[in-house]
Amino acid sequence: MAGAWTFCPAQTMVPLVDINRLAPDSASVPIEALAAAVKDNGRVSLKWQTNAALSESFFIVERSLNGSDFTAIGVIKNNLPGGYEFVDDAPVKGKAYYRIKITAAQNFAYSTVIATVVSGDASCRFYPNPVDKALIIRSEWPVDVLVTDKFGKPLISSRLPAGLKIVDVSSLEPGIYVITLFQKDANRVVSEKLVKK
Repeated sequence: MAGAWTFCPAQTMVPLVDINRLAPDSASVPIEALAAAVKDNGRVSLKWQTNAALSESFFIVERSLNGSDFTAIGVIKNNLPGGYEFVDDAPVKGKAYYRIKITAAQNFAYSTVIATVVSGDASCRFYPNPVDKALIIRSEWPVDVLVTDKFGKPLISSRLPAGLKIVDVSSLEPGIYVITLFQKDANRVVSEKLVKK
């Protein structure tokens, strides 16, 4: 599992909470102040507080690309009330969503969902520019490609899967165009001038 964690014990003890009385997605989930920060090294730091210790319970850190389909990326034992931190050492580029699932025995509940954006220099590029016949597009995410003239009229429109792809631009007349690359899954748009030889 990606990530590392740190436990920060609280100064005072509070009684155990019976998770059997918590409903999934309950507003009474004992997770407070969930916050995320993208560090300079590109890692995502998640921090939260709990004022309750649940007998034999765990925090499961979950991540999603779309805000609805989550995958577990780390587990921390809920020992004592206090502050917890989980660092996602391998976050996805672009927009990602995180939540904490607290589980004990057969019961569970979720925290609120928070979003982060991690930028990446190589997540979407095109070359050569100026271009002759073939434009190469490299993207870590599926990408919508739109080439328009100076008036905004669409001339080339295509949806490409992630990876290295070639787009035929030989039908374009020599001139200056605008290329827009939209990565819906990463919530990222790149729009630049494209010169056709």
